[in-house]
Amino acid sequence: MMGTIRWNLIIGLLSFVITFIGSISHNIWTTTLLRSFYSFIILFLLVYLFRWILGTMAGFNKLAVTDAQQDSAEENKGTALDVSTPDEEAVLHQMLKDSLDPNAAAARPGFSPLNPPKLSTRGNAADPGELAQAVRRMTEE
Repeated sequence: MMGTIRWNLIIGLLSFVITFIGSISHNIWTTTLLRSFYSFIILFLLVYLFRWILGTMAGFNKLAVTDAQQDSAEENKGTALDVSTPDEEAVLHQMLKDSLDPNAAAARPGFSPLNPPKLSTRGNAADPGELAQAVRRMTEE
């Protein structure tokens, strides 16, 4: 079926309001409400029938589904994330065996912290004349 039941309700309520406004000046309020209610029911059912015909008989529903599937496949391309963890049982078993074997522990390299190079600064050892020259060059540029 094409669309949702919201269309039925909107068109039914619209027909209710139009019938009520058009009929209130010529009839008593009970007759106006009754005719407006009939108008709502009739148009609600007609819209439902029209949606059913478009969805099943005309085949628009099948076309909409296949187009939507193709569009969603193209739009979602590259957005899926596979978060499955690879099987690492063999690696875990080997690590456990190595931790139990004292000879294998000696063969592994031990822990050694990183030794980054020390930064050296010229600090107080810089000549004031050189610093003045550097400032002059920087202000010229």
